[in-house]
Amino acid sequence: MSRDLYKWIATLVVLVLVAVVLQDQLSFVITASLFAIFTMSWAFFTSFSGYLNLGHVIFIGLAGYTSAALNYHLDWPLWLCMAVGVVVGTGGGWLYLNPIHRRITGLSFEMVSFLSIVAISNLIVSSYARPLTGGDIGLSPIDGFFTTMGFAVALAVIVCVAGFLFTLYLKSDSGKIIDFAREDASIVKAAGTDPHRYTGRLLLLSGVVGSIGGVLYVHYTGAAVVSNTFALALMIRIIVMAIIGGRFSLRGAILGAYLVVFLGMELVQYMDAYKQFLIIYGLGFIIYFVLPKGLISVFEALWNWLAQRFFPARAQARDSQ
Repeated sequence: MSRDLYKWIATLVVLVLVAVVLQDQLSFVITASLFAIFTMSWAFFTSFSGYLNLGHVIFIGLAGYTSAALNYHLDWPLWLCMAVGVVVGTGGGWLYLNPIHRRITGLSFEMVSFLSIVAISNLIVSSYARPLTGGDIGLSPIDGFFTTMGFAVALAVIVCVAGFLFTLYLKSDSGKIIDFAREDASIVKAAGTDPHRYTGRLLLLSGVVGSIGGVLYVHYTGAAVVSNTFALALMIRIIVMAIIGGRFSLRGAILGAYLVVFLGMELVQYMDAYKQFLIIYGLGFIIYFVLPKGLISVFEALWNWLAQRFFPARAQARDSQ
């Protein structure tokens, strides 16, 4: 536990240093941290449960739209809107996706979760929901956060605390059962344990963090619209970030989010959004085939080499554990 804690403290220091060094581009640092929350929470369930969840933005969208609607229509305080948004996003998303993941697996689950995004996004912009959701225009203006160093540091703390708690869960007895279930669910069932019970918990924890990211995102952007909540493009972007950074690593998810956001920041100066997406998604495909474990595997290999070169005794002791 202490080693994991030190690693996440080191991760927090790195993220804070990035914010300090890039103070003149703080909006991109904040955006990268928000997407790190999305990507890490998605990877936590999808990579470690074995279910490809293409409906993760349901958590993000329900939480974001609920918080925005309460603030826009009822003028509730920001903190109360966000708290209710997280509860509704987590509860609503889990109550919808958990029964589906218990009944169907594989491609069927992926297709249902994918079609759910399409259906919900069309419902939001329909004439029936427009009085509540604002339709194509969305809900704006709403109370929000400013681009400040304090907010950037707070997001870095949220990312690392969530990552540390995720790590503790994956190394717990429940996490070990999930590992067995991912490899062969029949073994877990033969032991008299329902694997869906544990993957359902994984989905719930993933939804909590995703919902927190959802309310923070809409209140930072100052609007709740389909493009920043229930959009298929948002789901694809999250997946690409996880692939680039490393979808089997929580820190890899963070790395992928930062790299994609900052790559987009540079590309926007030279080309339109469609060409940006083409380059970023193409990069994701290349990395997937060349480095299946993502770019984080390169950093981990470099770290291990440096540890063996300069601290051989400590590296050998670690490997023997």
